[in-house]
Amino acid sequence: MMVARVTTLNLVILSMLSFLVPGFAQENQAPGPEGPGELLHYLQENALSVYIAASVSEPNNKNVWHTESKKVTISGRAVQVKLTGENVIIFADIIPYMNEDRTILLVAKGEVWAQSEASSGVRYYSTMKSLPVRPGEPVIFFPLGRAMDQKQNIYTIQLEISVVPYTP
Repeated sequence: MMVARVTTLNLVILSMLSFLVPGFAQENQAPGPEGPGELLHYLQENALSVYIAASVSEPNNKNVWHTESKKVTISGRAVQVKLTGENVIIFADIIPYMNEDRTILLVAKGEVWAQSEASSGVRYYSTMKSLPVRPGEPVIFFPLGRAMDQKQNIYTIQLEISVVPYTP
């Protein structure tokens, strides 16, 4: 029977692969949570809450725009922020890494595309910063620094970031 041959052939190939590729063998896997209940508990214990407050300020430090958000992630996984304005697009990746001693290495990567009235093209800027922080310690990240509009008014864009262990 043709179906039986294909099934048997698939089993033989899978058996051969399990010996050739260490990731397939059960005894070579790192110990971890078993079952959905343990996996859920593991994720809750290791999840992080990332609080982000984004604002735009005038030269006199008066806020002209402000928003806040909270996102849940795990160590090493980026939280992405996108800010879009009339002549600017900002992408920021906030990546928290939880250390064994429960301190956090916070990595912030920013990419900015900006167009001004004075120039005919779009300018691209990028930045990456890393900083060890304690849980809950606020960090200020300036993905753009200062931007000038057509009237030469200077605005500051900032992200205030805080990372804490997740609580349901």
